[in-house]
Amino acid sequence: MSSLGGCTRNGKIFWRLEDKQVVSILVDGWFRESTVGNINVRANKKSILMGSPGIGKSTLLCVMAFYLVFKHKKNVLVYRRLTKFEQENCLFYLGYEDGKVVQFSVLSCEESEAKRIYKLLRGQHGVSNVWLLLDGFRYQDIPEGVRTFKMLATSQQVNLKSQERVDAYCCLLSCWAKKDLWLVGNLVYQYATKDMEERFYYSGGSVREFTLATSEDIRSAIDDAISGVDDISNLLSNNSSVLTGTSQADRLRHTFVKDADDTNHFIARRYWEQVIDSEYAVLTLSIRLRSDALFRIYAWARSAKHGSLAGSVFEVYVHSLAADNMLRLHISEYDPPTYRKPNEPRGYEFKPVLLKTGTAVQWGTSGESSEYKPYLEEWRDNNNLTYWFPACDNFPNIDSIVKLESGGVAYLQVTVAEKHKISSTHMNEMNAIFGGANMTIPPIYIAICPDRNSCQKFVLNSRAEAVLARRMCPVFVGYFEEYQLASAADGPKNNISVKPVPPEHTYSRRKRQRAS
Repeated sequence: MSSLGGCTRNGKIFWRLEDKQVVSILVDGWFRESTVGNINVRANKKSILMGSPGIGKSTLLCVMAFYLVFKHKKNVLVYRRLTKFEQENCLFYLGYEDGKVVQFSVLSCEESEAKRIYKLLRGQHGVSNVWLLLDGFRYQDIPEGVRTFKMLATSQQVNLKSQERVDAYCCLLSCWAKKDLWLVGNLVYQYATKDMEERFYYSGGSVREFTLATSEDIRSAIDDAISGVDDISNLLSNNSSVLTGTSQADRLRHTFVKDADDTNHFIARRYWEQVIDSEYAVLTLSIRLRSDALFRIYAWARSAKHGSLAGSVFEVYVHSLAADNMLRLHISEYDPPTYRKPNEPRGYEFKPVLLKTGTAVQWGTSGESSEYKPYLEEWRDNNNLTYWFPACDNFPNIDSIVKLESGGVAYLQVTVAEKHKISSTHMNEMNAIFGGANMTIPPIYIAICPDRNSCQKFVLNSRAEAVLARRMCPVFVGYFEEYQLASAADGPKNNISVKPVPPEHTYSRRKRQRAS
């Protein structure tokens, strides 16, 4: 297959549950006889295999070609549209003549030649005895003469009209879950765990990107896709895939099924979820994404147990709400579990805390306090500025600072983890800026958790550092009202003022490692 567009880079196939489910749907539609009370609704219909780019649709189509020939003795013609460098459309045939398998291929096959061969084979074997499988064609661009296909593998651009649904149906091949990418990375490519973490940070659920030669190659591929997106609204629209055409949206917006154990979820669009699951892409696009879009990504990441993405997006989401003056916090004094009996409830009484409204700024870098102290002092003394977060991805100990309506400030730590470190040393450095004689109300520390239940389970580490930190300022846990999703009248994040950001960081200097 290497001369015919290939299937996998190394000739090995990793068989997922999702592949098994899709194959069962295809085979059932093609070969199951209808019975009373159990009609085969997909019988005699074209099968359209959809899915995001780079997840294995072409490989699955080629596998099905060989399956149909050797298991069911079908005559199969495969016509592939190829787009890689120095590749042209190709065609290959597998069939039976006098009880023996015969095959031929055309390495460079124009559409006119493919039509001629298809017509010739149908005349030789009969119209219903030649199964045409198309790979890589957009549904609406399939040329006349090859539209009577049995199976099409395409990247999402399909919108069946009502009359077309009579003889065609769509089936989704879901993108790759992290656990499956870890298995293929370990078993097939022998990647180290650290390497897989870095690869997945950029690739998300695309196995093609995940298995590129280097992490820098993956990053470059995602950068190219990001630069090709003009309309950011397409990225999270369940309907836009039929309109995007040659847009790069589908390379970033990956489609998953809600429950891979249920075959119905692969054929009913109401069970399909489209999301940007590349953490790198989300962070790069974060300033362009609305608050409701960020919340949608965050909610998906939590349900998919994608802890690192959930943590990163949760933080960006909080910044977005604060910048739009929409962050509504409820807080309670932190109750350490140290001296309580197992399963004894911790004492929490949540009350709203009012934040000042104004402008958000993204200033200051990490490192020595001399690097960020001038920025924080300028922010502290400007009454119009009410929310600060750093212009870097590795600021120590806290994620942002907000001014309170009652006076003073709150240091905010945004987290989805059940445990998080706290630094009394850095707290002392912050208090030197915000706890002086010119601040009549002392600062407070708030760990913002996803919800009330998370607050009640949250633990600050280490015990000794938590004790020291509580001596320096009151420590609280808090959550916010998740229904506050509307954007400000003049657009999301309209109040963020951004000063020049520091040089790009390497992967190892990304945001503090979160649970995965």
